Amino acid sequence: MDFEIQVGERLLGLGRPALLVAEIGGNHGGDPALAAALVRAAAAAGAGGIKFQAYRASSLASRVSPYFKELAAEELSFDHLAALLRLGRALGLVTGLTVFDEAGLDLARTAGVDFLKIASGDLTHHRLLARAAALGKPVFISTGAGDETEVEAALAVLAPERTVVLQCAALYPAPPASANLAVMAGWLAQGLAAGYSDHALGLAAARLALALGARVLEKHFTLVRTLPGGDNPLSATPEEFRRLADWAEEVRLLTGEGIKRLQPGEEAVRPLIRRAVLAARNLPAGTRLALEDLALKRPPVAGPALWGPEALDMAVGRRLKRSLAEDEPLTGADLSDG
Repeated sequence: MDFEIQVGERLLGLGRPALLVAEIGGNHGGDPALAAALVRAAAAAGAGGIKFQAYRASSLASRVSPYFKELAAEELSFDHLAALLRLGRALGLVTGLTVFDEAGLDLARTAGVDFLKIASGDLTHHRLLARAAALGKPVFISTGAGDETEVEAALAVLAPERTVVLQCAALYPAPPASANLAVMAGWLAQGLAAGYSDHALGLAAARLALALGARVLEKHFTLVRTLPGGDNPLSATPEEFRRLADWAEEVRLLTGEGIKRLQPGEEAVRPLIRRAVLAARNLPAGTRLALEDLALKRPPVAGPALWGPEALDMAVGRRLKRSLAEDEPLTGADLSDG
């Protein structure tokens, strides 16, 4: 059963617009001014939300880890992160933080973010998941380098009604074959709120994820891909992000609300395309109608008529009160009781 998740002022669910999150990540290179410029550019490009990563390199990675130097170079102070989140809210954006520890959770709490993000590397960090769930905020969890068993175990720790599970490949960049978007589609079919965290080059995977019904699309965002460090080479530029936002709106319109009903304009068309009971030949008044006297055809006008095959049984054996010309619609008023 599909359900809706409230993220800030946004409702995520079937028939709702997908939330496009500009992942700023480390693309600011540790420069708060560049980070602020990225927030403004994301808002102008049609993003629905922004996300930063709240960490201290020394508590996230060993100093001999291959990731340590880059993490340290791209670290922002928590005061700067709080200011950037305020800027995002002022620009009407949903705001989120990737949290890695209790300090990040504290920042998320005091900064009033709209959602928490759990990185792929912490898919199995159930202690962190439980603490994130306890904060009462929606949690987006990436599943890169994970398998179905690990995802199920993580979802058992989190609150399903506040969780968005993101298909992801922990590859930078991720080749097309790693997108595996059928996994996301399968989660949606199970009634999970699901989306896609995109590390692929270009927009093809992101566009397909939206077409398949992603509730959330997270895409790394940069001003120009030639900026040093971070994930700039695989990120979307403002112009590309705008194209994604336009595509997301087109997908929303094409997808609809998932309930079969008359669409605007169909009310006028329906009586012209549905079959009505017409005279099969010229019929004089007083004719006792036989089946061969009648035909089921699309009527000449959208006026009164007896509609559908079931009306034939009601008309057969009754007399006409007036004459009918060939192809003239039969109405209930044309039939006598005897």
